[in-house]
Amino acid sequence: MAENGLYGSKDYDIKSLELINSGGQTVDLRNIFLEMQIFQDIYASVMSGNILINDGNDVFTNFYMCGNEYLKISIDKPGLNLPLERLFRVYKVSDRRPSTDSGQVYLIHFCSDEMISSESLIVSKSYKSTKIRNIVNDILINELKVDPQRIASLEETSGSFDLVIPGYRPLEAIQWVTARGYDQKKFCYFFFENKDGFNLTSLQTLVKQKSYKTLKYELKNTNRDPALNKDSIDKFNIINDFDMITSISNGSFSSRLLSIDIFSQKFENIDYSLLQAEAQGNLLNKFKPVNSFKNSQNQTLFNSPYSFFRTYLSINDTASEKSNDVKNWMMPRAMHMSLLNHFRIQIVIPGDIVLKAGDVVEYEFPAFESADSSGKKLDEYRTARYLVASINHKFNADTFESIVELVADSFAESLPEAKDGINVLTKKGK
Repeated sequence: MAENGLYGSKDYDIKSLELINSGGQTVDLRNIFLEMQIFQDIYASVMSGNILINDGNDVFTNFYMCGNEYLKISIDKPGLNLPLERLFRVYKVSDRRPSTDSGQVYLIHFCSDEMISSESLIVSKSYKSTKIRNIVNDILINELKVDPQRIASLEETSGSFDLVIPGYRPLEAIQWVTARGYDQKKFCYFFFENKDGFNLTSLQTLVKQKSYKTLKYELKNTNRDPALNKDSIDKFNIINDFDMITSISNGSFSSRLLSIDIFSQKFENIDYSLLQAEAQGNLLNKFKPVNSFKNSQNQTLFNSPYSFFRTYLSINDTASEKSNDVKNWMMPRAMHMSLLNHFRIQIVIPGDIVLKAGDVVEYEFPAFESADSSGKKLDEYRTARYLVASINHKFNADTFESIVELVADSFAESLPEAKDGINVLTKKGK
């Protein structure tokens, strides 16, 4: 996908794109595909995608496609030698229709083989005094038979849990136990597959990693040197900005867990707020995304714990019951998961085969005003670090681009403080 030996920022090199049927026969799809998309998402257990085929030789029938096929993919940027290589399982064909008198088009959907296996299995299993990390590893290795080389990272977790998995699908069971993961100041874990493999990783580890690169929204350089345009955003869309009602009700700023022991008749309040997360450095950026404005009850958002209130009943204080460790993960996880929806943007950049779900990037967010003599202005609050929540690598006959969803739970600069005691509407306090 290069012109006269010159490579542009959207060029790519397909080393392998083979469909393999259950009889071991293969067919090369490189010359008959129209478009291909590969998805990675920190909220999804496996990678997936689809490929649009222009079939003039009835490969569909002659290859007796029935859902037992595999798709072997190896794609790289020219000269990079860091290919995305994966063997996917075909699970569906859609939009099949005639294109000419002797041709047809159809969309092949594929995913990691573990998704198909998971749908065919049930996990009914008990674990005694076992860490979440070890439960995830056990399900991957012993239930799904995952090749250990495909496990990129299983981060350490604290706590020894007594859990019974009541007939869940393996990947469903992994997500269920992942929600309970915590380790010291880490308490919001994700299980997902990206280019590197399967990951069990805390949000706190993700936000502390080094930024992969800095992205800018600017005019493209016409020179075909890929180094000049590879970090330049083609377009972006703001998916979600602040929504105070949703954020408050989901515990984005403060919350309280009331833990009740019904035998000893003792109770405990466990509070968590954005102030704690900010102080502990558990945000992507340094500053929280709201200021200390007070409501009619003279409360800030950070000391209104009943905005998100949950009750937990325990039978007694034995080690077995305390193994659920609810106070260590429930409210912090709820807050951080909600905050990741506080600010979401979608960007389109020249294809980057190395960029993956779970990476952190810097984004120079533009200010929507005219440039002055110093040049284009930036939004000082939103020009910050962002987490790659999902990425769609999209290939067509001529170009490769990456559609990326970025999320942020905080600002790079502190918002101006609200003035205490002033009612803005009545002008009291003047």
